[in-house]
Amino acid sequence: MEPVNVNFQIKGIELLEINLQHPQIILNPERTYNFNINIEQRINNAEKLVIAITSVDLIHEEDQQCHASIKTSCIFSIENFQDFLVENTNDVKLPDQLIVTLNSISLSTTRGIMFTSFKGTFMHNVFLPIVNPSSFVTQNKM
Repeated sequence: MEPVNVNFQIKGIELLEINLQHPQIILNPERTYNFNINIEQRINNAEKLVIAITSVDLIHEEDQQCHASIKTSCIFSIENFQDFLVENTNDVKLPDQLIVTLNSISLSTTRGIMFTSFKGTFMHNVFLPIVNPSSFVTQNKM
């Protein structure tokens, strides 16, 4: 498959939800969390937008409780959006590499929002790990 040129830019960043649930147990400073991460892309054909919504739940390994959660959105404007419309439909087929790039930007942005939002709380030293953004791309089987 030949490379596709995509012209895009960030149009907005939003903190949609944040939740801190202080645990009922005394926390060890060296505690471990499991991260449930989900990224969903929504398309707005009329505005030529892709909205990447990133949700993260931080599950404490010891008590298996969700101590924090956050949901953010990164809004991207795709200048050549029409290049990705499926002929004779309203469907959009974005290249996997674009989705990986948008996922990467969204994950990094969420990491920064988590850092600033959790600063000064019991979650201050908990950081979103570096993950492979391509693991969030659904492979289409034809």
